[in-house]
Amino acid sequence: MSEHNKMKLSKIGFATLCALFGVTKAYAQQAEATEQNEEAIEKIEVTGSRLKGVDMEGANPLQIFSRDDLAKKGYDSVSAFLRDLPQASSAGTFTENGGVAGNDGTPAGAAGVSLRGLGPSSTLVLVNGRRVAVDSFTNGFDSFVNVNAIPMSALERVEILTDGASSVYGSDAIAGVINFILRKDYEGHELSASYGDDTASSDFRKYNLTYTGGFSTDNSNTTVVIDYFDKDALFNTDRPIDVTFKSSTRVTIDGRDYAEPWCGTDTSNKGTRCSYDYVNERAIQPDSKAVGATLNHVYRLGNDREFFAEAMLQQNTGSAYDSAAAFDVRVPGNAAFIPAWAATYDAEDGEVNQIRIRSRFPERRIQDYDSQSYRLLAGLRGELGDWSWETAASYGKTDNEITHVQGYMGRAKLTDALVNGSFNPFNLGRDNSASVIAGLREIAPRIGESDVYSVDFNISGTLFDDISTVFGGEFRGEEISDNPADVAQSGGIFALGASDAAADRTQYAIYSEFNIPLTETLDAIAALRYDRYSDFGGAVNPKLSLRYRATEDLILRSSWSTGFRAPSLSQLGAGTSLIANYIDCGSGQPFDALCGDFGATTGELEFDQETLGNKNLDAENSEAINIGASWNLTDDLQFTIDYWRYTHQDIVDVDANTTLRACIAGTAPVVSDDAALKGEFGCVLDGAGDLVFLRTGFFNVGSQKTDGVDFKLNYKLATSALGEFKVNLAGTRTLSYERKVSADSPAEDLLGKLSGAAEIARPEFVADAGTEWRLENWNASLGAHYISSLGDGDFKFDNDTLDSWLTYNASLGYDISDNQSLLLSIRNLTDKEPPYASSPTNGYASSVHDWLGRNWTLRYSVTF
Repeated sequence: MSEHNKMKLSKIGFATLCALFGVTKAYAQQAEATEQNEEAIEKIEVTGSRLKGVDMEGANPLQIFSRDDLAKKGYDSVSAFLRDLPQASSAGTFTENGGVAGNDGTPAGAAGVSLRGLGPSSTLVLVNGRRVAVDSFTNGFDSFVNVNAIPMSALERVEILTDGASSVYGSDAIAGVINFILRKDYEGHELSASYGDDTASSDFRKYNLTYTGGFSTDNSNTTVVIDYFDKDALFNTDRPIDVTFKSSTRVTIDGRDYAEPWCGTDTSNKGTRCSYDYVNERAIQPDSKAVGATLNHVYRLGNDREFFAEAMLQQNTGSAYDSAAAFDVRVPGNAAFIPAWAATYDAEDGEVNQIRIRSRFPERRIQDYDSQSYRLLAGLRGELGDWSWETAASYGKTDNEITHVQGYMGRAKLTDALVNGSFNPFNLGRDNSASVIAGLREIAPRIGESDVYSVDFNISGTLFDDISTVFGGEFRGEEISDNPADVAQSGGIFALGASDAAADRTQYAIYSEFNIPLTETLDAIAALRYDRYSDFGGAVNPKLSLRYRATEDLILRSSWSTGFRAPSLSQLGAGTSLIANYIDCGSGQPFDALCGDFGATTGELEFDQETLGNKNLDAENSEAINIGASWNLTDDLQFTIDYWRYTHQDIVDVDANTTLRACIAGTAPVVSDDAALKGEFGCVLDGAGDLVFLRTGFFNVGSQKTDGVDFKLNYKLATSALGEFKVNLAGTRTLSYERKVSADSPAEDLLGKLSGAAEIARPEFVADAGTEWRLENWNASLGAHYISSLGDGDFKFDNDTLDSWLTYNASLGYDISDNQSLLLSIRNLTDKEPPYASSPTNGYASSVHDWLGRNWTLRYSVTF
């Protein structure tokens, strides 16, 4: 072996040992070196690797979207853009259109993103390459970053890494990373204003006003963006929605059901109940108002050093709407408010008896939300010989408040009002005065707070002559609290559940990453990261990537990595949540040992279940594989394709079965009174041996597997007479998606169907296609978004398949002068209705489809 090869192998071995026993933060910021002159090199970071000054073209499955891309497609929010992203058009991605029912539903006004359908808590969201505070509320039990807290007008670009990245960023990067890069280094002033509406008879207006200012000196630049956005609500009554299922109301007198006169002939159950269309009381999209500001400041200190600072502030307010809450009450037959028709039926048996009314309150539920997000960062960076270094400290905070301003009625208040006769429960409560209705309401404020603070550092350079490396570390603290009103937490409000949460922790990490040129055409990237948490322990995550330049135009790439997600603070510190549950009884049933006399007689047993946080949770773990190619067929035609596979294990979920099995095995207490549990998970049996109470919580029990193929094609054609054309095509074909709720449950094939109580969609194929054109002062675009057909879910009524959905978006722009421009963008150009779905009661699958209809936005921009 030649001395040169021996030396190269020794370098590789040394770097590999450093990666394995040192520390790493790899695969998280793709670098690109631009030569200024022989002495100066500008080092640019792009999501994919923290290595700087290294040519890593095609090394990572990375997508980049500019602010112009988002504007031309007519997106008015970050969440609207992410919902259309093929890799995120699946389970877990949600918008502010979610329900308002309580802590187990989507928080009002919030939105989250989920890559690969692995859940919003498995997708890491960054701003300028660093973490931000998670929302203080959860989506169900999932923690998430509220992407609506990121002002879209302040974005320079969005970078999306669709590969596991825990070896670079640590927790939550199981499915990938979405990095929002804010505007900086701007000079001059820009003012833009927009107005939009739909083309239907409804009023779906939206306004936006943005100022961008860049202030420079010989040694500094300060970029400021101030943004205001206002959007009206859109209700289901504004669209011709084919509602799948109507609820009902009824009055029971002497064991017989009767429809009240208010509904006329619109009845069900052979005329004994009034049909009630609760879906049309809901909003397709709530109203919202947002005010945001960002600041980016850089000051050059000299001697290759600079100070940098960032600030971001966003306040979102608005109202979310849901149908009127249901109630079930019993009143004396001789009460003063009993209507004549009901009194007549009650008197038929010669007695005055109790009457039962199952009905709705007279007003829809409305929640007002107020969310404020802050982010501050300051740091230094510079050069030390041939090495670059950077360090920064940051603080992020999210404050949330939800108040229940209408339609949320107190149970105790209603009971008192029925006893004293001040509330009339008949006729949907419409016969009551406004003051009586107001007296039943519970404002029940829910207040949340989430904080994150961190200090980080890294140093990067070259070992020997050709092995680029980065070493670094960070310290982070997190705290979260969710404080609903006591009356909501105790179940004292109709149609509103809530539980509190409070927890905090600290974490530190060290990492390293190496780019190792094995040959002139083959590179290896080795990365390793160690994270240590104060509340559950540590995690080590490696990543190994290979990039092979088959030709100057064809790059083959592959990667293998492990990932992890630390248990969320809301799962560790969750407060009490009460529900009813049941088990099957009888020979051969797994929990028959907890069935006594009553269970043996009925064949099943209903019991009260209390759910708490679990401080003994471990991290979720994952393994990711990516194999792909990036091919520049010509200078104007590029094509990428990637096969990906994720295995996600030890998923944290509420699991009653684990505690039930422990009770039978004797490893959890079985007592006769819940006080005897002394706060532990366990079972309470009554004197006849029947389970009556279970205290349980979160466990590491679930798993899921998914794989698929991503592809993307870009083509550019320049002509002298017709202008310049750009064509793009991108899509995701998911090949499999299986999930196990717990270790002993069968694997469910969830691909290509709606599933679960929320009817979440996992389409097999999602694609975006489009073309852009520019000639002199004119520009235009036409795009298409496609979602494949789906099975109609677990609760379908009269339909087996949701048809595929194809919508078009368009834009037309004109540069009035060098400093003025107009842009008209249209979403859903053909006003395509979403396909009918009988399973969700809305009549369409709102997790992937929408009924916003054709809507347009006209934007004017001027620079000065």
